Amino acid sequence: MPLGPDVIHNEVPPTGEGEIESNMVNCESRGKRRSSADKVTSRIATIMENRDSNLQIKIIDAGKSSDSHSHQLQNYVVYLIQLGTVTVKRRYSEFEALRKCLKKEFPTLIIPPIPEKQSLKSNIAFTTTNSFGFASSALSNTEHNNSVVVPNKSSDGTRPSDSIPMANLVEYRKRMLAAFLNKIFKVERLAESRFFLNFLDPEVSFLDYVTNKENNPLYRTSIYRLSPSRPLENLENQLYLTLPIPSSADSHLFKELSEEEQFQKFVSFEAKFIKYELVLSNISKLNKHLMKHIGELSEEISDLGSSFSQFSLIQDSTYIENIGRLFDRHKLLLSALNSSINIGFMDKLMELKHFSITCKGLMEYNRKKIIQYKLIEKDLYNTRSRYKRYEVEEIRIRKIDQKMENVLHKGDGGNHENDEIVDPPITDEELQTALYSKSYNKPIYGKIPGVSKLNNIILKYVSDPNPDETRRTKFYNLKLRLFQLERQYQITQQDLGLINSAVMSELEVFHNWFKEELRKLVLAYNKFFKEYFMKSRDSWIETNSD
Repeated sequence: MPLGPDVIHNEVPPTGEGEIESNMVNCESRGKRRSSADKVTSRIATIMENRDSNLQIKIIDAGKSSDSHSHQLQNYVVYLIQLGTVTVKRRYSEFEALRKCLKKEFPTLIIPPIPEKQSLKSNIAFTTTNSFGFASSALSNTEHNNSVVVPNKSSDGTRPSDSIPMANLVEYRKRMLAAFLNKIFKVERLAESRFFLNFLDPEVSFLDYVTNKENNPLYRTSIYRLSPSRPLENLENQLYLTLPIPSSADSHLFKELSEEEQFQKFVSFEAKFIKYELVLSNISKLNKHLMKHIGELSEEISDLGSSFSQFSLIQDSTYIENIGRLFDRHKLLLSALNSSINIGFMDKLMELKHFSITCKGLMEYNRKKIIQYKLIEKDLYNTRSRYKRYEVEEIRIRKIDQKMENVLHKGDGGNHENDEIVDPPITDEELQTALYSKSYNKPIYGKIPGVSKLNNIILKYVSDPNPDETRRTKFYNLKLRLFQLERQYQITQQDLGLINSAVMSELEVFHNWFKEELRKLVLAYNKFFKEYFMKSRDSWIETNSD
């Protein structure tokens, strides 16, 4: 069975083999935080263990609900999900939370997309008929921003009508969210995630679950400060939690990145999809016009059928009456064709668009991890240079102190011309403790604007009571920083190798899957029209034979 975004993804080897793994200061044991919250109901566990390829997750209903928040009544839609004999109610924000958790737990995988967030007042008919967006600004939006601002006018100048019921939006979301859950359900690694299992558990309030003491670290921590292969086991690893968060703006600091092999592969991959984007955008646009004309033709044929029925009464003609019924049946056939194009073709195009955006987000993650590695490399180089200068100065000061001590004690301290600093090495445990202390024990006054500047002014005119201790502390902190950067350089270098390999493998699999899905989509599209023409022809033949 071929791999793809809706089947088993590529396995990512664990990070931290050898020395790096052994020096993680037991972060793995500290990170294995399993509790009773992970134990889903026995019904869910039984279904997951005995599931077969035919079992599917269904969204069988959706309805409005309300909640009082900040003394204001807020309306939202609750979706009723069914898996076997289990039913659970979830709102859209919980689907968002599930996907966010899966992205962070499996950052090198293509997590299936969900439909964009919209106001319940907006109409999905407008959304699906607005613009396919492959070649428009929609692609510039990353998957991290699910909010979509619906414009006042579409590309053809029309406005979405507020009189159209929001049932269109709800039904669209039901179909797309069900597809999202089933794609996860087919991927063994995703389906076995504790977040997915608890999402399906009717006894769990999912938003409370992902924000509880155990899961909140993953939920609130930036994806760039999580281990790419074992994030749940390294939630307390300060080497990851203190990594610099890269931004796209940092890329200008490293002009050479454009020549990197991985970046070149991304450019090649994106070039392939530009062609798809332009063609599919035009196909989508033409189909929207086609659906509009079919809808108008359907109404006119219905009116024509009514006119022929009235005409048959005047003429007292069975044949004319059959012609009127033929037009009525043809109206139903056109409505069915329109529905097939909308649900079986346009919906799928929207889903493929969302998958394309998801792939862009995956490539952006890979790019930023490379930038993060370069930032650490640059900081490490500068810190090493500073440390060498401080080390030379420290050795000089210690020699002076030693000579002074020898003079005071009238002893011969020996020849110290080749003395070196032989302080005990910093251990990983010491580093983790120091970094944790800096992260969680920051003084309150440090957050007050202007206090830091005031302290510097005061210290300028107050003599240091123990300058030697201050100097040694600064030197120790610099040494600690150097050791931190060296360890972060090691783990990010090893992680980056895994990320580059996993992401490119995932993208190649996605490309093949994407082409196959397009082939199936064209076959289905052809089938819709073939069935319409066959049934239409049969109706005309039947009427003429009578």
